[in-house]
Amino acid sequence: MRYQVIFEFQGDDSSISDVYNYSDEQQALDKFAELRDSLMHALDPDGCEVTDEPALYSVKHSGEGIFGYVRILTD
Repeated sequence: MRYQVIFEFQGDDSSISDVYNYSDEQQALDKFAELRDSLMHALDPDGCEVTDEPALYSVKHSGEGIFGYVRILTD
């Protein structure tokens, strides 16, 4: 099985988009956790719309147009 960790962040004046491919589930889970933590520190979840599921973490600050997410996909 293959795993993809997809990361996207859109800020006021910058954006980041990356895709990481893994054949090992634990490596994919570790990368997901690392990127999730990055988003949690970049955007204070207070006042934001947050989705926190096992394979998806997203945070959106509608008032400022800032959002980010990380997800794991498998094939």
